[in-house]
Amino acid sequence: MKSSLFIGLLLFLTGCGGLTSTTTTTTPIASVIGAWQITAKSNRQPGFSTLIEGNLQQVTSAAVSTATVSASGADQLVLVGQHPTGGLFFGGLCPGSTTENLTGTLSTFNALSLTLTEGAATYTLTGTVNKTGTSMSGTYAYTAGNCPDSGTFSGVQVPALAGTYAGNLDFNGNVDSATLTLTEGVPSSFTAAITLTGADTTSATLNGLVVGNVFSVQGTLGSQAVNYYGYYAFNEKAIYLVDATSDTPLGTLFVQ
Repeated sequence: MKSSLFIGLLLFLTGCGGLTSTTTTTTPIASVIGAWQITAKSNRQPGFSTLIEGNLQQVTSAAVSTATVSASGADQLVLVGQHPTGGLFFGGLCPGSTTENLTGTLSTFNALSLTLTEGAATYTLTGTVNKTGTSMSGTYAYTAGNCPDSGTFSGVQVPALAGTYAGNLDFNGNVDSATLTLTEGVPSSFTAAITLTGADTTSATLNGLVVGNVFSVQGTLGSQAVNYYGYYAFNEKAIYLVDATSDTPLGTLFVQ
């Protein structure tokens, strides 16, 4: 009789969870390390956007539920202002003497909070990152300085800018046929082999760096010192090349 009572009690406890254990799981923090293009679309100035080109860095600690995300310096962060008519403004739409900087946190629940310093203004970006860490979206708001603005943002990781592009290029007042071969290294080294055919038949390899979809290269082309900016528009599969000294558009080259 005592034995049967003991067995019944044991079954009762087992059925009620008396012998079960509880396991606590933690959602891993997504990794956003890599080259990004984040497009911030203005609500106050419809049609205007800021392209936040970044080589994002991330530090994740196993002891906390958040990771630090950052991008700073010319080899990690470049801002490009985008005009409704298609014009590009390297350096962003809010000029100022303050160095551009992007820093913030990413939590285990994919919640993203970033602070962007752009020239003379500071903005807060609040949103989420997808589980694979390859896209983000949310809203941004002005917090300090000049250029008050607010709007939405969306970002994607971008592939390496490697390949060959061709088109026309304005060089020394002449329009030449141009071929541009881009090679991207690690972490942000970059070369652009350029060949001109026409009034200025010449070739050279220019060196620089790449951040997101933007690159900067310098060197000597046709015995002339040059300093170029380039922006890759992935929707058009085209490179927009600009003289960095005068901010003069030089031409558009399309992927081959």
